[in-house]
Amino acid sequence: MDLQQLQQIINQGEGLRIEFKEATDTVPGSFYETVVSFSNTDGGVILLGVDDNGIVKGINRDATTKLQKDIITALNSRDCINPPVYVQPFTVEHPDGLVMVIQTPSSSQLHDHKGIIYSREFEVDIDITNNQHKVSDIYLRKRNFFTESIIYPHLKMEHLDAALFEKARQIIRNNKSDHPWLLVSDEQMLRDSTLWCIDFQTGEEGLTLAAALIFGKDSTIQSILPAYKVEAMVRILNKDRWDDRINPPLRTNLIDTYLRLKQFINDKLPEKFYLEGDQRIDLRDKIFREVIGNAIVHREYTSALSTEMIITDTEVRITNPNRAYFHGVINANGFNPHPKNPNIRKFFTSFGWTDEIGSGIRNTNKYLPLYVPGAKPVFIENDTFVTEIPLVFATLSKFADKWNKWLELNGNFSIHLSAGFTNIALPAVLSNASWTEVLLFLVPSWHKIGTQLKSLDWPVNQFFTKEEIEKVPCWTEKGTELLRKKAWYLIAILSLCTEPMKLKDLLFAFNYKNEKTFRDNYIKPLRSLGFISLTNEDKPTDPENKYIISEQGKVFLSGQFHLE
Repeated sequence: MDLQQLQQIINQGEGLRIEFKEATDTVPGSFYETVVSFSNTDGGVILLGVDDNGIVKGINRDATTKLQKDIITALNSRDCINPPVYVQPFTVEHPDGLVMVIQTPSSSQLHDHKGIIYSREFEVDIDITNNQHKVSDIYLRKRNFFTESIIYPHLKMEHLDAALFEKARQIIRNNKSDHPWLLVSDEQMLRDSTLWCIDFQTGEEGLTLAAALIFGKDSTIQSILPAYKVEAMVRILNKDRWDDRINPPLRTNLIDTYLRLKQFINDKLPEKFYLEGDQRIDLRDKIFREVIGNAIVHREYTSALSTEMIITDTEVRITNPNRAYFHGVINANGFNPHPKNPNIRKFFTSFGWTDEIGSGIRNTNKYLPLYVPGAKPVFIENDTFVTEIPLVFATLSKFADKWNKWLELNGNFSIHLSAGFTNIALPAVLSNASWTEVLLFLVPSWHKIGTQLKSLDWPVNQFFTKEEIEKVPCWTEKGTELLRKKAWYLIAILSLCTEPMKLKDLLFAFNYKNEKTFRDNYIKPLRSLGFISLTNEDKPTDPENKYIISEQGKVFLSGQFHLE
């Protein structure tokens, strides 16, 4: 987390997932109540050294190490929090003082602080110990969502691989030599990491699915999840099958799965180094450590679908079975991360393979443009989670003049489109495509998705096959010949809004006289889908307001939108 991200959190103020606490050299008494309430609900961020009004007061610099040790020690003690919670406090330098950040993930377990169960409601930690209805609701929600915490009563230590515990300790030791899990037995490590737990509603106790996935023998994992597998392959010359692959597919523990996938990437993609301050960073390692770690951590393991990592000459694409919080493209600058398998994440964080929640998407967005100049990753949350890492980069900007002519608008918008299209990345496969090849890709893509988005009222009689398109006279020169009226308006509005544009200028571009009809027929459908928004949503009547395309709109316009 950097200063900009910290300030964004402070600017949001306290709420369901944000808590400020003044602190100088000791941990505030209410700190552990908030850790428990965040763990029991949706997770959150605690900032020490910030008062309730969002004013940074700072912590005592000389007490930083003591504060961190006190927090880690207390959260790993059942006398303080039961079951224990493992977090990694870190500090961020703010102009007004040093702030300590504690990111607390939502847990698959129900936690208490000194016997008291807390839940987060609005910006308050509520004692729900004696409210059996609310306690039961939390149990039910966690059991239904966090399938990693399913208890297998007949899963025993003998079904786990003892050598993996030593491998895990070595990896943890290399990352953090004073980690508390290094000092306990195998059984205690499982208990402290809630891989061995109790379901207080049923009384059931034992090892969980997460324990089997991290430490299980191959035979154990395949007995519990017979359909589970991870595929990795290269498709450059042979597009239908593969040029190279991990064979057989991975059906093993998550530690070795991560290491094998990471080595496969290292063997196929070149290194590239970057100097960040005085630190030399391996960009390939930085990007794919996050991407592969997230694919493993966030997978829905009860799904029969496989995880696939496919390397082509233009991109790395990973598809992963997922339990979606929402459906659509993730905006790296405005998303709220949710853990899918918090107990598995604990281990990957202790290994140094993942950072705080949400860091994977943020770091990939930060470092990929340095590895592939200008490129941006695409993350799509659906029942199958899709990660696309371009290895080449091109935008629609080079087609701005042709696009302007093709739209046949009232006026010349070439310069406007050229500026806006620098932010519209073409799919990697189109990096060297011609204008006609781009149209033959985009038009069918718009039609395929547009007809499924009911609010767009997309014309079903739109030409969309290659054969149909090529029969249309002047199809590469006149969009009004190729696109049906409604489709033409929607695509043209999205194109113009790649740079902010006032409504009156949009009306002029179409020589459209009736503002209300224009809003109802075209602006409202695009806004309802989140494809465009106002530059000042808080003041919709502001005369200086303009419409701007969203991340979802960009992905639709560039033909990369996915629906499940």
